[in-house]
Amino acid sequence: MYPRHIRKLAFTAIAAIALAGATLLPAASASAATNPAAAAAAKAGWQAAISKVPEQGSGCYQASYPSLSWHAVACVAAPNVPLVPRLAQASNPAAHAAHATPLTVGDGTDYSAVVSGKISKAVGTFANVSSNISEKGAVNGSGSQVANSFSLQLNSQFFSGSSACAKASVPANCLAWQQFVYTFNGGSTGDLFMQYWLIDYEATCPSGWYSYSGDCYTNSSATTVKAITAAQLATVKLTATAASGGNDAVSVSVGSGTASTVTGKDTKVGLAGFWNTAEWGVYGDGGGSAANFGTNNTLEAVTALTSTSSGAPSCVEEGFTGETNNLKLTATPALGSQSSPTMATEQTNGTSSTPSCAVIS
Repeated sequence: MYPRHIRKLAFTAIAAIALAGATLLPAASASAATNPAAAAAAKAGWQAAISKVPEQGSGCYQASYPSLSWHAVACVAAPNVPLVPRLAQASNPAAHAAHATPLTVGDGTDYSAVVSGKISKAVGTFANVSSNISEKGAVNGSGSQVANSFSLQLNSQFFSGSSACAKASVPANCLAWQQFVYTFNGGSTGDLFMQYWLIDYEATCPSGWYSYSGDCYTNSSATTVKAITAAQLATVKLTATAASGGNDAVSVSVGSGTASTVTGKDTKVGLAGFWNTAEWGVYGDGGGSAANFGTNNTLEAVTALTSTSSGAPSCVEEGFTGETNNLKLTATPALGSQSSPTMATEQTNGTSSTPSCAVIS
């Protein structure tokens, strides 16, 4: 950890610049360039600052340190790979059997942060990441094990009442679900996008939606990003936002000083009017697959929330994604001071103890 005065100065300078809509001052850049600790702290501050800078409408954008402005880039088609809901596993025994053990994280086994109001923003990061962390998984959920093949998912709860369910076989039984995700594409890059589900639709899927075992799913546009490695999880920040009548967005940044974002209309499933629960973590790369970490690997999934309620979130034992990892829930240390209501959950495939999570307002 860097000295507190370095972290504080770096973040304060960058936050002030963000509010002014400017880029990092040359003097600040020069200082960071001559001090590795200050450089790392400055980039961490930049990550926090760029996540607060709004995008300019629907589309795909990128930013690079030290700039605190987004520039538009061409969107690409998201991969047609389902990041399945946990309910889908009941009708897909083969995928369920491929999971490691019932106690590993994912496929319904997880901690989620629940608020009494409505969430407008959720930020997922990782703390206490093992210095020797490594991972292998199946690209797009099938085939041989490949290093750094995983997904990052910040998921909403399943919710009823979405207008997108109006033409379902039984609209009252239809549940909407929205995911903010990064996935690996098997090369040197990955994809950032949002995936939407209509669970138990049980009818011909709407135009542009794919069918999956009685459910329907579709994607937002995507942007191509440099592949994220397991070693970078300690510096990853994935941000999800939902705005009623506006755009939802997913952004990802890493400690190297790059950030990307994708936006899309909230009207796809109307998440902003229903979002009260967030599940965050690292899982298999789609199709109900698993992310397999190396021996004695540990990480702590941390979810920070902005919502209409200001108290600490409730920590609820539930999960929504059908993908998994080979880590177990374990005891989570108490959280220190946080800038917003936060939940954390520690996971390990080493020595574990009674599972717990930590929350703070």
